[in-house]
Amino acid sequence: MLSAVAARKARLEGKNVPTEVALAPCPPPSLVLEKVAAPKPPSKRKPSDPSIKPPRKKKRPQPKRVIDNQTRYFAQDELITAAENSDTSQNDMSVDEDRFELHVPLAVQPSPPASRGDDKKHPRAWSPSAPLVDSSDDEDNAAGDPAENSYVPAAPPLPTARSAPETPSLLSTFQPILGQNVFHVTPEDLASHLTPQSKQKGTVFVLHLGDTVAFLGAYSLTILHGTISVAGVTLTPSHTPHHVFAPRSSPLPVIQCISSNERVQDGAINLPPFLGTAAVQGSAILLLQELRTGVEGLGHVCRTFEDAFTPSRWQSSTMSFDTALEGVHLLTQQTHDISPFSMPASWEAALSAVEKNTSERHESGFSRQVYLVKGPRNAGKSTFSRCLLNRLSTRYRRVAFLECDLGQSEFTPGGMVALNIADKPLFGPPFTHPSIPHSAHYIGASSPRSSPSHYLDGIQALIQSYDLDVQHAALVEPEEHEEGDDRIADVIPLVVNTMGWTKGLGADLSRKIEEYIEPSDVFEFETQVQDEGWALSAGGPSQTPFPALDAVRRHVLEPIRTSTLSSRYTPADHRTLAILSYFHAQFPSGARIPPLCPAIAISWNTALPLCAQPPYEVDWNITFDKVFLTGAGTEDVVPSEIRRVMNLAIVGLVSCEPDTLDGDSDGTASEGVGALPYTQDAPPPSPFSSKCYGLALIRGLSLAPASSLLHILTPVPPHLFSTCRVLVKGELELPVWGMLDFRSADGDVAGVERGKVPYLRWGKGEGAGGERRRFRRNLMRRGQM
Repeated sequence: MLSAVAARKARLEGKNVPTEVALAPCPPPSLVLEKVAAPKPPSKRKPSDPSIKPPRKKKRPQPKRVIDNQTRYFAQDELITAAENSDTSQNDMSVDEDRFELHVPLAVQPSPPASRGDDKKHPRAWSPSAPLVDSSDDEDNAAGDPAENSYVPAAPPLPTARSAPETPSLLSTFQPILGQNVFHVTPEDLASHLTPQSKQKGTVFVLHLGDTVAFLGAYSLTILHGTISVAGVTLTPSHTPHHVFAPRSSPLPVIQCISSNERVQDGAINLPPFLGTAAVQGSAILLLQELRTGVEGLGHVCRTFEDAFTPSRWQSSTMSFDTALEGVHLLTQQTHDISPFSMPASWEAALSAVEKNTSERHESGFSRQVYLVKGPRNAGKSTFSRCLLNRLSTRYRRVAFLECDLGQSEFTPGGMVALNIADKPLFGPPFTHPSIPHSAHYIGASSPRSSPSHYLDGIQALIQSYDLDVQHAALVEPEEHEEGDDRIADVIPLVVNTMGWTKGLGADLSRKIEEYIEPSDVFEFETQVQDEGWALSAGGPSQTPFPALDAVRRHVLEPIRTSTLSSRYTPADHRTLAILSYFHAQFPSGARIPPLCPAIAISWNTALPLCAQPPYEVDWNITFDKVFLTGAGTEDVVPSEIRRVMNLAIVGLVSCEPDTLDGDSDGTASEGVGALPYTQDAPPPSPFSSKCYGLALIRGLSLAPASSLLHILTPVPPHLFSTCRVLVKGELELPVWGMLDFRSADGDVAGVERGKVPYLRWGKGEGAGGERRRFRRNLMRRGQM
């Protein structure tokens, strides 16, 4: 390798080396720098001697460039072309760094775009904006063919500018003006004119045709005049208020004023004088009142949903109107953490077809009205099932709902197949309306994978209960209803929500469920990838599993759009909130609830965590007859360990018919004074002779052999709890949020230091793989040495 000193010495000796920079004509492309390399003399160094350091490279001098100021703004490509006799190695390129030929064109033009498949005659280009295409086969050619290099220059690219921010979509087109379309009403005015039983203040909104308005929070909605649409449900004037729960964790229901073809009878509602002029054709008058149920306190119990009923700081900056109602906020614009509920067109068409078929079947005397909803996961089955339930509630006085999805139940916590009855529309996510089921069976898991036979038996028993006790119960035991209620009362339709497991065993279970139910209408969600479980065609499934369903009406639905809420709140978070909402709920505690009357939670007690609430103290020798374990691995639990298993366990409260429990001859039973009535590997009670009324939490259990006391928490009313003589434990466990004390800021639980609290551990894990992983970055490949 020649150094700079050797190159200068060679020039002084008079060798034929060009020493001056010459201006030469150049093709139209921009600035061309051409290196002329000198012949490489033999090196005097021994290649095997590692002690000699290579000479340092001199910095390449920057030549002065003659550039046209007008055209150089768009020309960014500079071509550096090596000579033919130059070597391709980097060491040879550093031999004569101060000898080069500078070709300056008369006018700098934009260079042609280089492609990877160019011929070898084309020069290899370098540019700060276009990286060099590395190829060892390219040969440099300074004097390229002008015909090949000729091109028509494209229009210069314009400088990129930031795109304008998208205008947020409007949630409310309603423009509130106090005294014109918004009126604050006192409790005295409500008691004298609108709702005689109301003792709270309210706010009246007057909407015109096409106006939309969205509220955040929990509120009571009463229709005084006109017709509105809420979450796909049409509501007409009535004295019955509707409870609406609109947290940020779920799509918000948007209220819209619509026109009705039917003549709405609203003369029974006496409007005050200041509202008489607002009741014009095409308008709607709404009464909003505060709804104080304590559901907002669930955000303190489960911090994932903290402040879900209050506006965020982005929404607070856009709010400009005060509703004068505590916990009710009017939203005008959509933000990234708010998703309004929008019903797809196929859903609306299917629901309209159901309403049309309802009238035809009622006139023809066809009484079987069972609606089955099925499809893959995350398609919107639960949301559509709720919309179908709400739409049927406007036509029937009662609607039954069969929940077959163990992981995402509508009325009960997970792990149960339940039959519930509703008598009015439900506006809110599942955690806002937990209820005591009409009939239910505890499976004990969020999936039927470990006990498919028990799962099918439970659904079959619920179908029999609907056919015998619910479908035509109104004809046997007629009850009094609100005056003016003209809804159908002689038939109670059934809505069935299935699980989203559609492959393998899940597909077999779904076909069995459809065979048991014998639906009159099937709502099936279309899938992007067709599999064995759901093979959609133009007319429905490719094969009918049984001939009785040939006359079934099938509706194909499009999946609902995924919103930003799905990434913020996972299905596991919703299951956790549903369980905690259930244990903090307060149900009606009447001595006798009518069999067809829904028992939905009326309030939530979140003042105390579960660890501080007063429990029931129960002697299991007197209270319970049997304890069962169900789920994977429970058959290996020996009787001596049953106390440890049941401590802090979620159990199902089951009531069995007399003389239906099996004996203890098939397994190993617990023995001794104070032992739990447990038999190893005993099957759970049969769903055909038992019923589950709800869940309970065993908060404490004495480990002393002679003691038989336990502390149990349950929201089930006492008159139902006293009938449950069997406990069934499954795979469900209490979420960590339920074990914490949200009252303390130091992390202690009920006054006990967090390091001494059982079942909880703070800090990193100590098991295998719990320590921090260490990475070695001192390993190099052979070429890097």
